[in-house]
Amino acid sequence: MHNELLKGRDVVSETTKAKVLDLVKGIDNPIEKAKLVYHFVQNKTRYISVQVGIGGWEPIAALDVDKVGYGDCKGLSNYTKALLDIVGVTSYYTIVYAQQKRDIDKGFSSMQGNHIILNIPNNGNDIWLECTSQTIPFGFLGDFTDDRNVLVVTPEGGVIKRTPAYKNETNLQEINAKIQLKQNGSLTASLIRVSKGLQYDDKSYYDRNTEEELIKKYKSSVWSYNNNLEIENVNLVNDKENVVFKEDLKININNYATVNEQEYLFRVNIFNQESFVPKRYRSRKLPLKIKRGYKDVDEYEFQLPKGYVLSILPSEKILTTNFGTYKVNFTKINDTTFKYHKTIIIKEGVYPKEEYKNYRSFRRSIAKYENLRIALIKK
Repeated sequence: MHNELLKGRDVVSETTKAKVLDLVKGIDNPIEKAKLVYHFVQNKTRYISVQVGIGGWEPIAALDVDKVGYGDCKGLSNYTKALLDIVGVTSYYTIVYAQQKRDIDKGFSSMQGNHIILNIPNNGNDIWLECTSQTIPFGFLGDFTDDRNVLVVTPEGGVIKRTPAYKNETNLQEINAKIQLKQNGSLTASLIRVSKGLQYDDKSYYDRNTEEELIKKYKSSVWSYNNNLEIENVNLVNDKENVVFKEDLKININNYATVNEQEYLFRVNIFNQESFVPKRYRSRKLPLKIKRGYKDVDEYEFQLPKGYVLSILPSEKILTTNFGTYKVNFTKINDTTFKYHKTIIIKEGVYPKEEYKNYRSFRRSIAKYENLRIALIKK
């Protein structure tokens, strides 16, 4: 494959060669060089699909990609590799099964895979590049090609390696909110949501939405269970260097609480409801597979409405299972302020079919507690 499909297809124009050499002038660190080259490719090229003839296996020549500014996964990966060669950074064309998590079969030599990425050896901490995206951070694969055996094509022969895995707590979402409850049952909130790992992957495209599209997404998808929700202001920060996505929002919700002469009743979990409950099966035949693990941490500080007091806070709730944990606690700060803190961890894994009922029970208990309401009493 290296000799017949790749060799001799790594030539680029002298103009481009001069550009990338100038780009890395004065830089010795190979990873910093690779970052600059990767961003150069992202800014210069776009993806197209090639599905016919030898295009199914042989990459478009780097010189052609250089000229037209587009290519498929094979052409763009080969082009990026050619530029890295110019600046003295070793990289390898790599074959992978993308989207559906599937390993290259290392016990049988055959034409396998449906996608190409790039591998940069880095003293045992390999870096992987997805060359078809104009927006993905350097060295981040997301769930498209993570955690699977791939075939690294070297001049000396094929090598099986495994791409990085984004496991459980790595896929973190944290919400911090300050919430002012109003006498009329409405509320205002200042909220910061920070996402990492595959939770970054889920939200990183938000900054490519128009303001109108973004607000529609929050109202009709993210927080669709909150009637009368309005987004007053939103600021997004896509930190590609650290692979962190941050959302800073100002939110109003009218008529959130139920208010009568004696009582002020509201649902305490406003911005991250875990309502998923798996289907019931009377006779389960297959094991339970949790494909992706994650961790969510929510902390809300509530300011009580004028004229109301908190009679009692709910006690701590802890659920601990093989599949993960769920913990909610409350802290009274003073007579007008309290905090709500929730942590949920779901663990990736394959579990015996007999455990399915227990998993369903765990998720049902979570979904039920997520609707917890607190009553305030009128002074």
